[in-house]
Amino acid sequence: MVFDCGAKVSKYALLIINAFVWVVGVVLIIVGMLVIVQSDKYAYLFNNEENTLATAAGIVIGTGCFIFLVGFCACFGALKEVICLLNAYFALIVIIIILEITAAILAFVYRDGLTDIIGETMNEAVKNKYGKDKAATNAIDLVQKEFGCCGSTGYAEWAKSEWAREPTNTAPAPNSCCKNPKVDCNYDINNLNKKGCVDNFKDWLNSNYLVVGGVCLGLLIFEIMALVFTCVLLSALKEENEVV
Repeated sequence: MVFDCGAKVSKYALLIINAFVWVVGVVLIIVGMLVIVQSDKYAYLFNNEENTLATAAGIVIGTGCFIFLVGFCACFGALKEVICLLNAYFALIVIIIILEITAAILAFVYRDGLTDIIGETMNEAVKNKYGKDKAATNAIDLVQKEFGCCGSTGYAEWAKSEWAREPTNTAPAPNSCCKNPKVDCNYDINNLNKKGCVDNFKDWLNSNYLVVGGVCLGLLIFEIMALVFTCVLLSALKEENEVV
């Protein structure tokens, strides 16, 4: 029968889709662990006592584990034709879609707030704490090297800092501002990155929002397809049970 064929296609489609879902879950767990490993380097810039990056990474790991569980419900439920697992899978997918849409809205609304926090913290660190506070110094050096920038708003900002008031610091900016790092490279203004780190961070964030948005859209399409296939398979199983 045509309906039987549709049910079989839905069954194997669910297995294929959720094999991909398993992979996504594993990737999220790995990414979360990598962020935790690196979080201490950037923790200072979030201007709070708790490590926000580590907390966010924990959420990512938890999400990965949850997605892995969802994939198991779908694969086992489809393979063994267990109606209660397929119903649970359907409900979980609906919850995931709602959470994804909510998270996307919140991320878009609060993205400027994140850059403001980092900008204020970095500005304070550049003016008063660089060279005196180890965590601030390491965080600023790391950001300037990774993002190819200098200061929160530009290299000229260093002239007004406490760092510049030290007799031994006669260069326009720290060594981590150099385009091509080498001994005394920070004495050559032409070798200094001119753009501020806050602007560079905003550019990086905006470009990655597009990437993340594209990935989320792709996941949403897969999730909607999964809902359709689940409905078809559940209808076939319930009809079969009624016949029996």
